[in-house]
Amino acid sequence: MPASRSRDNAQRDKVLAILADRGAPVDAREVADALDIHVTTARFHLNKLVSDDAASTVELRSTTAGRPRIGYRAVSAPPVDDLIGHLLAQLGSTSAAREHAAADAGRVWADVNALSRLNPPSHADVALPDPITVAVETLTALGFRVSIVMSAFGTHELRICSCPLKDIGRHHPEVARGVARGVIEQTLASSSAALASQYLVDVVPDPAGDCEITLRLSRVRATEPAATDVTQR
Repeated sequence: MPASRSRDNAQRDKVLAILADRGAPVDAREVADALDIHVTTARFHLNKLVSDDAASTVELRSTTAGRPRIGYRAVSAPPVDDLIGHLLAQLGSTSAAREHAAADAGRVWADVNALSRLNPPSHADVALPDPITVAVETLTALGFRVSIVMSAFGTHELRICSCPLKDIGRHHPEVARGVARGVIEQTLASSSAALASQYLVDVVPDPAGDCEITLRLSRVRATEPAATDVTQR
């Protein structure tokens, strides 16, 4: 994740903390004064919190003529988040076990929600499908944002945002990685059995611990078995 985005997220967390601490609605000026930032910056973060359903707005009484003041207040998160965390923990007693179980779920998720809507490969085609093309199509259909694609010496890397799994990945990143890996493994297998046998799918967690995931498709060497087990980083 770029440093600027990390700073924005950190600042936004501070804004949300102010809303939660105050209890009563506060306007952008109060937030700006509390954090010693420009009121425009405060309003930007407040509106982003509203769009993320983390805050709501209310019209405040104004003591002067002009537009009414807009107040912001934090939206309490439902306790179901804790339940989801407990359910995810039941996928396995170790990080590796949870990632493996999540990969199985990712394969089913891709089959049900994406692969059936994409154009199936033609058996008359002699050339293998391009692994990057089929991977990007499926990831996009499932709501992921592919930000970077790099290819070198037969290895392809896709940097993706775990957008549809963002809440899950915040506390269980191994589950988000496992789902993404399972999606790509199933995509390659559905596109071409030969294609799936030629690539190992690996996942690399974001070193900053944010929402980015790197998917690495590496060509299988002649002496390697055609397996798709994940390599933990």
